[in-house]
Amino acid sequence: MTSEHAHHKAPTNWECFIYKLLDVEVIQTTKESSKLSNTFELLIVKSGKARLTIDQESFLLFKEEVCIIHPSQVYSLKAKNKPFEFLVITFDCFIDMNDGNRPFVRLQDKKSDRFPLKGRYALSDTSSVMELGKRLFHMRESDGNIDLFQQRILFEKLLHVIIHHIKKSAPKDTLKAMEKSRLYMEHHFQENMSIEHLASRIDVSPKYFSSLFKKEFGISVTEYVTRLRINKAKSLLVKDIKIRDVANEVGYNDEYYLSRKFKQLVGMSPSAYRERRTKKIAAYDFFSVGHLLALNIYPFAAPIHPKWTSYYFHHYRKDIPIHLSAFQVNKDWQANIALLEKHSPDVILAKDNITQGEKAYLDTIAPVIYYPQSVNWRKQFQLIAVVLGEEEEAQTWLKHYDEKVAYTRQQLKNTQGGGTIMPLRFHRGALYYDNSRTIEDVLYGDLHISLCPCEKSFKRNDPINIEDIIHLNPDSILLNVCQETKTLESWESLKQSSLWHDIRAVRNHSIHFISSDPWREYSASAHDRVLNEVLAILG
Repeated sequence: MTSEHAHHKAPTNWECFIYKLLDVEVIQTTKESSKLSNTFELLIVKSGKARLTIDQESFLLFKEEVCIIHPSQVYSLKAKNKPFEFLVITFDCFIDMNDGNRPFVRLQDKKSDRFPLKGRYALSDTSSVMELGKRLFHMRESDGNIDLFQQRILFEKLLHVIIHHIKKSAPKDTLKAMEKSRLYMEHHFQENMSIEHLASRIDVSPKYFSSLFKKEFGISVTEYVTRLRINKAKSLLVKDIKIRDVANEVGYNDEYYLSRKFKQLVGMSPSAYRERRTKKIAAYDFFSVGHLLALNIYPFAAPIHPKWTSYYFHHYRKDIPIHLSAFQVNKDWQANIALLEKHSPDVILAKDNITQGEKAYLDTIAPVIYYPQSVNWRKQFQLIAVVLGEEEEAQTWLKHYDEKVAYTRQQLKNTQGGGTIMPLRFHRGALYYDNSRTIEDVLYGDLHISLCPCEKSFKRNDPINIEDIIHLNPDSILLNVCQETKTLESWESLKQSSLWHDIRAVRNHSIHFISSDPWREYSASAHDRVLNEVLAILG
C-alpha cells in the first residue's frame, strides 16, 4: 500500500497498537542484497536516492521519503549515482485483540497487514522525522529501564509525526515525475508513445526528458520501450500465437520489424527463440539454471524465489513458465518432482550428487542429464552443451568470458597491487573460512588474486575465530552474512565488539559484503556475474 492509497481508508484506531523497538542503524551503501524481513522496518532517507524493490514492485526512493517494510516481505536496494544513506528502525508491532485469552498478538506474516502503514510515503516535514530518528539512534546503546521506556515514547512520537505529515498530493518534483513516466511506459508500451507525449505529461521539453531519462535509468527512452516490448514478445512466443500477431500485440506494425529488433536484443530471431523454447528443458536446481542461461536457453521449469534466487527471479521469472520451490537446498524436492510430473518436461538437467531417491523419481518423468560435480564448471558447461547440441554457443560464451577475465585482471592489477583477500561466512554467531569452489576457480584461478595464506590451517567451511584473522592479517575480507533472524541479531553484536575492530581490514574499511547469489552458485552465468561484482567492489 503506497501513500496514495492510504488516505482512502477509514480512520485507524492507533491506540490498539503497541511497539517493541529492536534496533536503530544508520546505513550508507551502494547496494543492499535481497533480504527477507522478519520484523517491521522503517526506512528514513538521509541522502541520495536508490531503487527499492519490495517483493515484485520496484520504485525510486528519494530524500524526504520514508518506507515501511512488513514482516515476510523481501526487499533490496541499489543506489543511483552515489552512495545512499538511510536510517533503518526495526520494530515489532502488537495489536490489542480485545480478547481475555490473547490480550496482545504480534503482527507477523498475513496478520502484519493489520498495521496500516505499508510501502513508500512522501512527507511534508522530514526534518522533525530525521531529528527524532537521530535521537533514537544515539539512545540505542542504553540498557536502563528508564531509557528503554523513553525510546518507546520517542518511537511512538516518530510514528505520530510521520502519520500527520504524509503528503496527500506531492508538489511537482521532476525526478519523481520521471519515475512515474517509467511506470506509465511499463503499462502502455504497446501504444504509440512519442517522446513529445511523455515529456508533455510532466511538463518538460522533449530534449530535457530524453536527457534526464538516460541519466536516471542508464538507457534511452527508445531502448527502454524496445526492451519492454521484446520482453512481452518473449512471453507471447511460447504460446501458440502467430508472430505477426505477437508484433501487433507489443506495438509493432509488422513482424519483420519485430524480428529485426528481437534479434538485436536477444541474439536470435523470434522463430529461433520459439523453436528453442519448444523443447521443454527443466532445470532441477539453480546451478543448472546458470548453465542453461549461458547457452541462451530459458528453462521450462526452474527453482525461482525473490530471496533465494533473487537474480533469476527479477530477470527471468516471466521467461520461466513453471516455478519450482527454491527454499534451501532440495528441502521441497517431493513437491518439485510432483510439479515436474504434472507438466511433463522433455528433458531434465540436474547435478549428479542429488539423492538416489530423487534420481529414482526423476528418471520416471523424463530423460535426465546428470552432469558431474567432480569436474570444474567449464567442463560441466561444455558437457551440457554437447548433450544439448549447443557446442558452438558454449565456445562463443567462453570466449567472451575469457576476454572479460583478462579485462578484470588488468583493472585489479592497476588498483589492488597484489593485496591478500580472505573469504569469510558468518552464520548464527560463528565465522567460517569460505573458500567456495566459485571463489577458488574465479578469484584465485581466473583472476590470480592472492589468497590469504591460511589454507594450511583452514579448509573450506572450517570455523575461524577473530584472533586467527588478526594473526593472518588479510588486506581485504569478503564477507557473506547469512540473511536470517538469528544470524542478523548476532551480527549486530559482533559489529559492536572491540575485538572485531582489532582486525586491520575492518579498521581500513576493507570489508566487502557478498551474497550467496552468485558467490556460492557454481555455474557459468553465476561466475560471469561474480566478475561484475569483483569489478564493482575491488576495481
